[in-house]
Amino acid sequence: MNKYIPAILSALVVIVLTAAYAVFWFFVLDEADVENIVRIIVAVISLFVVIGVGWALISRIRELRGGQEDDLGKY
Repeated sequence: MNKYIPAILSALVVIVLTAAYAVFWFFVLDEADVENIVRIIVAVISLFVVIGVGWALISRIRELRGGQEDDLGKY
């Protein structure tokens, strides 16, 4: 279980930073007079980042379960 902690923590940090980025832009865009399409674009980009990080986390956990602890050792 200890070998999963760095992967999970790094994924959580990126997800929290992405969420903070999206919330920041929603507050900034709330003050400005912009169309809803800009808010939708910010939400979609943030969602893609979160999905990508989740996918990378799942694939890293699968690698760790398969015994590939050190990916850089192959190169």
